[in-house]
This record gives sequence, structure tokens and C-alpha cells, in this order.
Amino acid sequence: MSITLNNQSVSTQDEDPGHLINALRSWGISYLMDSGNASLPKKATKRMPAIELVKRLAQCKYPRVRDASISLFLLHPELAAAVLEAYQTSEPVIAEQIAVSIVASLYLQRLWSFQLTLVLGHAPSFPEERFLHVWQSRNLPAPRCHQGEAGLIVLQEAEQRRLGLPLNFIGDWQNQIDHLLLQEEAKHHLAAVPIQLPELWHKKVEKQECSAMSMRHNVTKADIEKFLNALGKLFHKPGRLYLAGGAALVHIGLRSGFTMDIYVAIEASDEDEMVTAIRTLVEKMQINVEFASPGDFIPLPTQWMAQARYVGGYGSIDVFYFDFNSLALSKISRGNDRDLIDVQLLLQQKLITLEALDGAYNEVLPRMGKRPYININPQRFAERYALIRQKLQE
Repeated sequence: MSITLNNQSVSTQDEDPGHLINALRSWGISYLMDSGNASLPKKATKRMPAIELVKRLAQCKYPRVRDASISLFLLHPELAAAVLEAYQTSEPVIAEQIAVSIVASLYLQRLWSFQLTLVLGHAPSFPEERFLHVWQSRNLPAPRCHQGEAGLIVLQEAEQRRLGLPLNFIGDWQNQIDHLLLQEEAKHHLAAVPIQLPELWHKKVEKQECSAMSMRHNVTKADIEKFLNALGKLFHKPGRLYLAGGAALVHIGLRSGFTMDIYVAIEASDEDEMVTAIRTLVEKMQINVEFASPGDFIPLPTQWMAQARYVGGYGSIDVFYFDFNSLALSKISRGNDRDLIDVQLLLQQKLITLEALDGAYNEVLPRMGKRPYININPQRFAERYALIRQKLQE
């Protein structure tokens, strides 16, 4: 007999996930819900020993429970010694899963350091140096590389190869962070340390720490130019294309090096045909193009199109950078360390001003929390904006 959870069929001889969920609650992780009929007490009477819990989570067949190791490690960095012992004393298959959870935790800790500091009241401190050999022996990037973002991509590719499954592991790992942030935010911890924006990225760190990179083709400014020129030759009808996200920042020279994806928004007399042309180039050039813009995440200022900076004409297509104020607000809304570095760079290079950003913010805030942006909490966004703006001004 089997039961189904997260679209995976699991034999009932596997451990009841409710037992592990209950054990996690005793360690302060309360966002997991058991899908069975058994009701769980709010607190376990006795904590499961940390080494045992780490090993049993690694063996769990349910991703939503297994990956809660990430929250456990970030919430309890003092368990580092127990985590290392569990890794070193487990059989290879279990040890490998523990290693994945360790490295994913370190990457996510880097990527979400600012937000974690806000909700925890102190800087997250799951120790990187203690697990140096774990990522180096697997030829993975250091957590410092692109604030953990590059490492997550390489780790996902490694897991897809190891398991032979093209699953979205990053989405599963990120889901744990999202829930942990919401859980801890509700506790209203008082900050015991000054909240600082992440440090700006430096080329020398990139060279030193990012030797192991993704198997995916990383997109440079030259690649974006090649893509735009090829699209102009392939699609012959009038249209507009807006570069957004990292693609806009790399193409304008704000970010050195590359981006992982080309984010675009399009308008054309025949958008279906334009989409087909873009997909043809994706296959031909082996790049990743995503149809996404700040408007997918936040309300847009009414004048965003007028504020979009013109790049040039590529055949019959006019190319623009998406309005940088909208781009900055969308990054503040998401708020990971990589995003906040981009906002600092936009301000530093005078692509935005605080006054113009305030104007855009004041216009869109009343529309947050309403359809189609019901997932944005206006009060939380306002608090985050005020804090980040203060830091940007310092």
C-alpha cells in the first residue's frame, strides 16, 4: 500500500512524516502541517537528539519535510557540530543528502542574509568555514559567489544529474526560506545588531570564489547584443522589447560579467509570432530567456513606459531598459542580498535617485495588497522600504 504526498508515491513502511514534523516543532519549526488525520501537539514533550533528527530528515522521502533541514540549520547554527557528525557517520547515500542540505543552507543564508537578520533579530550564523570541504570536494562555488545565487544553480544541476530527475530543487529549497521568514517575522524579534545592507560585489571576489560555475551558458553583454540582433533579423514586424532584471543591468554595464537569464517584456503587432521567434533563438543560441518584468511582482507607476530608457533599434524592434525605478522597487519587494546590491548600484551609478524612487513608491503603495497583487503585504513593504531607503541614504 502507498500514500501520495507532493506527487511522490511512498511506501507506508517509510517513516510517518507526522513524527518528523512533530520533532521539528520541538526545535522551533512550526510551519509544516501534517496532511494526515492525526493531530499534532503544539510542542513535543522531548526533543529528538540533533544527530538523529538530521539523519532521519535526510532519509525522509517527502521533500517538504526533508528540506526542512535547511530551516533547522539556519535557526539553530549551534547544531553545526552535530550536523557535521551526522554527515561523517552516515552511509554514503544519506551523507550525500545531508551534504546537499548543508550547502543549500549556506547558499540561502548568503542570499537572504539581510532578510534573515531582520526577522531573527541577529545575523544568521550557520558556519561556512566548518563545512568548507563539503562544497569544495564537490566542486561547488563558495557561498560568497554572487551571494549564493550561482551556487544554488550549480547545486541544483548536480542534484538533477545525481537523481536523474529534472526537478526544481531550488524552488523546494526556497520554499523553506519563505516559510521560515514568515514564521520568524510573526515573532517580532528585536534586532540585537545594526541592520546593514549587503556589501557591494567585487570582481576579485568573483574570480577567487566562483571557480566552479554552472553548466548553463552564462549570458554576457555580448550575448545579449547577439540575441537582440538575431531577433531583429528573424522578426520583421513592429514591436518593443524591454530588457529587465539582470539582463538590463549587465547590458548597461552596471553588473560586470554576466547574468543567468535574459528577462524581457514584449509588445508587438503579432506577439505570438515574436514569442515563437524568441523561442527559436533560445534553442539555437542555448540561452535562457524569461518573459518576466517588475510588473509581475509589483504594481507599476503609470509613467513607467515614458521612463524606460531607449537602447536602440534592432530591425523593426525598438529595445528599451525597463524603467529603473520599477526595477528597483521590485528588487526591494523581493529583498534578497543580490537584489539589494543591485539597488545600491542603480543609485550609485545615478540610474535612479531617491526622490524619483520615492515618487514611484508613493504611487504604487496604495495598489499593493489588491488584485492582482494580493500577495504583497503593504505594511511589510512600507516598513522594508523605509529601512532600506534610510540605509541607502547613509
